[in-house]
Amino acid sequence: MKTAIKHLIVIILLITVVDGCKKGGTTPDPIIPDTTLPSITITKPTAGQAFVPGNTITFQANFSDNEKLASYEIAIVKVIATGLILKNVVAPVDWSYTKSSTSFTSGVKLQEVNLTDIIIPMDIGGKPVSPGKYNFKVTCLDGSGNKKENAVEININ
Repeated sequence: MKTAIKHLIVIILLITVVDGCKKGGTTPDPIIPDTTLPSITITKPTAGQAFVPGNTITFQANFSDNEKLASYEIAIVKVIATGLILKNVVAPVDWSYTKSSTSFTSGVKLQEVNLTDIIIPMDIGGKPVSPGKYNFKVTCLDGSGNKKENAVEININ
């Protein structure tokens, strides 16, 4: 009798397994990686806009992503002129600025950022800030690690 019960249990289990295979059991949906780059639209400053030391640069941009935004960075650096050699001239100091932020609201796909705290100093270490062209570069990272860069060229006179 015990052997018959064991055989019955094995047969029931086999029927259950075979029946489950016939019905095409459920498989999880495949994970599709996010490869879409975030988007950056810089509204301020505008390309070619001129500033003087002591001015404040207003930054305004819209960031968007198909999934979620993670962080952004602003970097302002002097465009290097090639072939220019100065002799016996006190060279002005190049100005640079970097700001990283994770101030995006958690999980958002679209956000506008406004900053009014980017101040061009009059001098650095007692030397005047170098006039010329500067790249105002903005980098955005989304929640999946996709990175997008956008830049405008500004002038410091």
